[in-house]
Amino acid sequence: MLKTIKLSQLRHASANVRNVAPKVEGIEQLAASIAANGVIQNLVGYKEGRHFHIVAGGRRLRALELLQQAGTIDGTYEVPVSERTKAEAVELSLHENEQRENMHPADSVRAFALLRQSNGWGAAEIAARFGYDESYVERLMALGSLAPELLDAMGEDRLGIPAARALCLTDDPARQIEVFNQHGDNPQRIRQALTTQKVRTDFNLFKFVGREAYEAAGGTYTRDLFSADGVGYADDPGLVEELVEGKLAVVRDDLCGMGWKEVVVTMTRPDNFYSLSRLQPQRREPNEAEAARIEEIEAQMSEIEEADPESEELGALHDQLEEVRAALLSFPVELRAQHKALAFVDYSGELEVTYIALRTETESKRAKQADGPYSKGLIEQLTGIRSLALQMAVAADPALAMDILIDSLTAQLVHDEYGWKLAAHISPIAHSPNVADELLTNSPINRVREDMMERFADIPADRRFETIRGMDAGDKMALLAVLVASTISATVHNGSVEEARMRKADQYAQAAGLDLAALWAPGVETFGRIRKGGLLAILREECGNEAAENCSKLKGEELARAIGERLPHGWLPTPMLPLPPKVEEQAGEDGDVEDEMHAEAA
Repeated sequence: MLKTIKLSQLRHASANVRNVAPKVEGIEQLAASIAANGVIQNLVGYKEGRHFHIVAGGRRLRALELLQQAGTIDGTYEVPVSERTKAEAVELSLHENEQRENMHPADSVRAFALLRQSNGWGAAEIAARFGYDESYVERLMALGSLAPELLDAMGEDRLGIPAARALCLTDDPARQIEVFNQHGDNPQRIRQALTTQKVRTDFNLFKFVGREAYEAAGGTYTRDLFSADGVGYADDPGLVEELVEGKLAVVRDDLCGMGWKEVVVTMTRPDNFYSLSRLQPQRREPNEAEAARIEEIEAQMSEIEEADPESEELGALHDQLEEVRAALLSFPVELRAQHKALAFVDYSGELEVTYIALRTETESKRAKQADGPYSKGLIEQLTGIRSLALQMAVAADPALAMDILIDSLTAQLVHDEYGWKLAAHISPIAHSPNVADELLTNSPINRVREDMMERFADIPADRRFETIRGMDAGDKMALLAVLVASTISATVHNGSVEEARMRKADQYAQAAGLDLAALWAPGVETFGRIRKGGLLAILREECGNEAAENCSKLKGEELARAIGERLPHGWLPTPMLPLPPKVEEQAGEDGDVEDEMHAEAA
């Protein structure tokens, strides 16, 4: 119904879908037009109490108020208003504003929320009525859980859509405001802050547990309403870990029950996995039934190959044959009693079980003799420290990092070398040495990868390339250096030295000017990991028999401290030193090393 209402009775409706203020210049122009020609198009509103609340025509009402402030008109000025119910008025407001110009997303969020609340409409109905894409409406409706203050921040363009979506990971308005005040319009930081104590549902350990088991144990989720692939967050990482441990305990019991000499079951793949020696199963002779089945399948395949070599049935028969043959491969009891079963959760959340060949007792004794005073575990720790120091040196030298990158790619793409044999495995595979913190006490050596994650956390995943393209050249080279550095490995796993890789690491260390002795010195924590006989052997070699004899009656920490005091300044354990030069590298200019060796033998 069209009515004429006094200006003093008109109010801006809170239900008006457009709350982001229009530009002042446009209102001034509209006011001039109304002063000259009057209100040509009526306003739309609903009545509450004595006042009419305008939901369509807010710009005209602002222009009229501007004229009133200027004294051109007064509160008795009559304005044409179409009176509607509140629900009808909101719908008309949305139609009018969308037809005139694109609304600010913050206004759309409020409008959609109001339509859902007052009319009970879902995304599909709103999209159909106003010509939107349904997914667009769903995304904006999901932002309806934002605190009103944050919708205001959106309207002021202080909060963008990506950061607003991240804030919806919590439906607690106070928490939303707190995180926004801390991290501003930074979706990555907001997401990290709201999910630090949660586990992504596409994380391998969660996938290993499974949604059903997690939910059955009382686990809850935080939904990511804007995840394209349905990824969310499990709220209880402790429960996830507990369930993983429970499943792995069953696996461990099963493997132990099979009679393996050693059983190792872990949540993650061991760092030295690819250097382990695989145990090959033994093939037994087929029994009478198996032999007959093999013969039958092979006969069927021969018959089909003659009649129709392209038949799809051949593939099915081939699979059946392989299945029967695979059943002939096994690990007999005596083999299991001598070797090791290793199980872990792989990157996809599946259980991987591998069987490892252990050394015989004789081989183990020989290996211990070859290792000298250093156990395999300590060698890995010491060479891991060297890896950390080398990574730190390369990260500080972008030009060297560029050379290493080119060297690694050239080796793989030009010379067909295997990436895993290189010191810098640019595939990339990050190397994070598992060094005990106590071995780095009082050392400036840090963990490059952790520094990298903190320093470059602002690079967004969804606009990574654009961000990198726009980075300052110095920052870009620093990022390159730390990325390359994090792939470098000079670590010896399980006592297995890959000579080519270690020599390449030595080259990089020399190019970086790495002085490991200036960064790290062994202390009680290191010497306490070496057997007494080994410690005395080290002291005898470095300081003579008398020094070793003087310390021979000491034990434990007292012996470790005495060794540290007596060894010369700058001494490093053998595993941390570069490999000795090859024989051919020691030849003089006339290259007569081989002749000298023959002469000595004679």
